[in-house]
Amino acid sequence: MIKDMIKLSIFLMIACAISAAVLSITYVATRGRIEMQKKIELNLALAKECISGSCSIEEKKDRFIGLDNKGNPMGYAYRVSPQGYDGAIDMIVGIDLNGRVAGVKILSIHETPGLGMRASEASFLKQFTGKTVASPLKAKKDIDAISGATITSQAVSDGVKQALIMFRNGHD
Repeated sequence: MIKDMIKLSIFLMIACAISAAVLSITYVATRGRIEMQKKIELNLALAKECISGSCSIEEKKDRFIGLDNKGNPMGYAYRVSPQGYDGAIDMIVGIDLNGRVAGVKILSIHETPGLGMRASEASFLKQFTGKTVASPLKAKKDIDAISGATITSQAVSDGVKQALIMFRNGHD
């Protein structure tokens, strides 16, 4: 009986070691592809939702630039991560050449399901379109806050304001 338990333990240990090795090799082999796919998805999100009409996206240190087919800037996008109720809200804010919000895209949010998670809905994000650095962005006053998620609503507003300030402080 003890012999059988030892054999089984050794077999399970070897099986676990082989599984761990295969998993590690798979991770190393696919890591580059996964990172490339994430970058492609980010650029598509920028082009489609934050700087509409762009033919290509050029990445700079602190921003993305949407370019037309001749390489002229059409708008800028900034990645910001304001603090929400349950953590950082990773988002991209597109700004046109006149300094107005062209679009907002939530990339990652971990807010309360059914409440704060609604901040990623188009109906909420649309209200930021056209806002400028001079626009007041207070939840419940200037922005229709999500019911039960005022902190999240204000966090998104703060992220939009942060991107507008980045735009104002300098771009190509």
